[in-house]
Amino acid sequence: MNNILIIGCGLLGSSLLRRIHKKKITKKIFIYEKSISNFLKIKKLRLPGIVIDKLDKGAINYDLIIFCTPMSEYKNLILKINNFITPKTLITDIGSSKVETSKLIKKFLKKKYILDSKPSHCRL
Repeated sequence: MNNILIIGCGLLGSSLLRRIHKKKITKKIFIYEKSISNFLKIKKLRLPGIVIDKLDKGAINYDLIIFCTPMSEYKNLILKINNFITPKTLITDIGSSKVETSKLIKKFLKKKYILDSKPSHCRL
């Protein structure tokens, strides 16, 4: 993969970020974080990745987008990523409630997608 976007870099998102970097899974990791507190922690800890303040910044072709946010944020995020994702972009989340995630994606994502309705926990 060339470009991964992690949306939300709190406790789980930052752990995932570190692991992706350590395993050298991608060339570039982008981080979208709107919490000032988390943003300051990212800078203080010198976490790897490029912090962006807008989801469509630079119109990057993301190979993978990972939601690491509360589900209450999904609708707004899905509506925003509709404008720049490609048919090859993989979208996933770190949550275990795939049924609810599936409902949100079906309702708001404009692109075609394939969804595995089983909870998935991957190990990197």
